[in-house]
Amino acid sequence: MHIKVLSFEKELFEAKLIQRERRFFIEFTDKNVSLADIMAGNYHSEFAHTNNTGSMMGLIKKGRSILLSHAGNPHRKLAYTLEAINLNKENEKPLWLGVNTSVPNRFLHELFLLNAEYDYALLPFAWDFQHIKMEAKNGESRLDACLFSDNGKKAWVECKNVSMVEYDAACFPDAVSERGQKHLETLMRLKREGDRAVMFYVVQRTDASCFMPADFIDSIYAEKLKKAYAGGVEVYAVLAAVQKDGIYFDGYLRLAPCYFKG
Repeated sequence: MHIKVLSFEKELFEAKLIQRERRFFIEFTDKNVSLADIMAGNYHSEFAHTNNTGSMMGLIKKGRSILLSHAGNPHRKLAYTLEAINLNKENEKPLWLGVNTSVPNRFLHELFLLNAEYDYALLPFAWDFQHIKMEAKNGESRLDACLFSDNGKKAWVECKNVSMVEYDAACFPDAVSERGQKHLETLMRLKREGDRAVMFYVVQRTDASCFMPADFIDSIYAEKLKKAYAGGVEVYAVLAAVQKDGIYFDGYLRLAPCYFKG
């Protein structure tokens, strides 16, 4: 099932990546500039914003094609935002990897709104919920969403953006994530208190066949996720295909059985 979920106001435009400059800046140049000219410094460059604070390990390489969106706000310091990086070679069909970390929450929200229209196949865990609240608080904790039913049931959802694939498996996190560990602890608590609890991983690339925790990066997170799943926290990994005109629902990945048993 290939369904457009999010649309861009204007079609994304292609450019060439130069480098990541500090944490939130990407230097780029025209898409027609060759790698040889980039390496020689023969180019005119501009800067785009990136909201991805992760390591983006292995993704930031000179000369890679990228997709940028125009902010549309004349008062913003940087007019462009980095949306995706092409993982394939220049003469191959692009494989776009979405790196905008605001996408997972928006993707979840739109999937919820479209769910009934597609017989609840877009969010199978949400078939009996009629309402959604984004950025929902529970005590001192804040999660990305809470689903509500008319009869009082709740399902708390935490979203994560997945950009790493190793040996055909989408992996999270790409850096040690103490914040992510705390989210798992919160979900386990909410499950024990009687609500449903969901970890929702949005994989913004289409070259993986399963999902697993990145225990080779954050072994504590991996152990907590295994414990959470065994304790009833639901885990889903959805494929989100980034194209120039929007982001598409592309189905769900299976969970690697060596981590998710039962």
